[in-house]
Amino acid sequence: MKLIFKTLVAALSVAVIACTVVFAGCTVSLGADGRDGQDVSIYDIYEATNQARADEGLGQLTFLEFISEYLSYDGTEAEQLTSLQTAINRSLLSSVQVTASFEVTTSSSGGFPFWQQQGGTNTYYSQGSGVIIDLNKDEGDMYIVTNCHVVFMNSADEQYSTDINVYIYGKEYSLYTDSQGDTYIDETNAIPATIVGTSINYDIALLKVEDSDVVKNSSVMEAVWSTDENVSVGQTVYAVGNAAGDGISATNGIICVDSENITLDMYDTTSNTSDDFTYRTIRTSVPIYSGNSGGGLFNAEGQLVGIINSKTVATQDGEYSDNISHALPAANVRRVVQSMIDRYEQTGEATNGIYKAVLGVTAQALSSSAYMNNDTNLVEIIDTVEVSQVSSGSLADGSLQAGDQITGIKICDENGTCKEDVSVTRMYNLTEVLISAREGDSVTVTVLRSGEENPVYYTFTVASSNLQYYL
Repeated sequence: MKLIFKTLVAALSVAVIACTVVFAGCTVSLGADGRDGQDVSIYDIYEATNQARADEGLGQLTFLEFISEYLSYDGTEAEQLTSLQTAINRSLLSSVQVTASFEVTTSSSGGFPFWQQQGGTNTYYSQGSGVIIDLNKDEGDMYIVTNCHVVFMNSADEQYSTDINVYIYGKEYSLYTDSQGDTYIDETNAIPATIVGTSINYDIALLKVEDSDVVKNSSVMEAVWSTDENVSVGQTVYAVGNAAGDGISATNGIICVDSENITLDMYDTTSNTSDDFTYRTIRTSVPIYSGNSGGGLFNAEGQLVGIINSKTVATQDGEYSDNISHALPAANVRRVVQSMIDRYEQTGEATNGIYKAVLGVTAQALSSSAYMNNDTNLVEIIDTVEVSQVSSGSLADGSLQAGDQITGIKICDENGTCKEDVSVTRMYNLTEVLISAREGDSVTVTVLRSGEENPVYYTFTVASSNLQYYL
């Protein structure tokens, strides 16, 4: 059977899903304009410098010696760079390659491509990345977060792959071509994984590996989530993933925009907008490539601040853009993932979608302003989040009213343990924090009304439709 590798293209020819596409033995970077080779990091310069020194018969420099001698960095700056290098190297051990296969059966069409002329079943492979977010090495078990689009194919016989493998750093897969010219994946180091949760509305999938000897005997590590609700423009970040399908690698940059919405066509490339999905993302200057989908975006301390899901390759006028990539914010992703884990461990069954608490209000950012925080020396954006409408018969009916400003949300379980206590300073804080609510949880909403702040208390239950299901 000939292996055919699927293509995933984003909507509007503006952003593309960062998933590797391999077809007939060739690796293609979606939307690449041939200029990716211009992306050079300090580590590339370091390696080139040592190569030049070797050519001249000079000794090799350590990274610390290099940045001190050639870049004139002082001790503090050098220490920061070497700390970043340490963080990146730890993140390599928290990252995996992901492959997912799909069977696609077609009937005879007499058209192009050739395999549709006769019809039949073909196998497609999607390649992406993932991050280990929970690990039990003794048992060989781990949870891995990736993008939903890495394990989803709309036209497949089964839209969600039932044949998924992951590969850890140092034991990545390779591609080979047989004598007939067919391309295959070398699965020598493959670790089987299964889907335990998906959400196309959040572009997140949760995979589980169980009883793997490879994991037991490896040096893999689980990533640490950043607990910050917001990120800052200019913050140093780096991405680790399966760039171009060639193995796990790292690139670095900064955060360019702390929060923006992008729209992706998750199904096809037609003008049909019913299959378009909008995601809140962090925009970064980190160079990413096809295959980075589902990989981690980390801060300088090595904490997970996002999950890469796309890159911008062209503007509306056809001009190409270098190094504009997008990541799903960790503040949102970790809540979605925890919801999937909780439901899976409660039911033992894979789930498609998540429950989310609903107050029954429509809110808007009445005003938005930026100011310099003198304590952090960082610019912060503050939204005034105001209730514009309360649905009749909803949980908030009778307790909230139009004109109320929501300034905080706290969520505690039935034992009184609080798992969320978030100041609502951005519009997205209100919608994302409610993902953490579970059956029986109490939620305190702090409301500013007539110049006074007051708490309003609620208890969420599925039976009362306070917890609603979202794909």
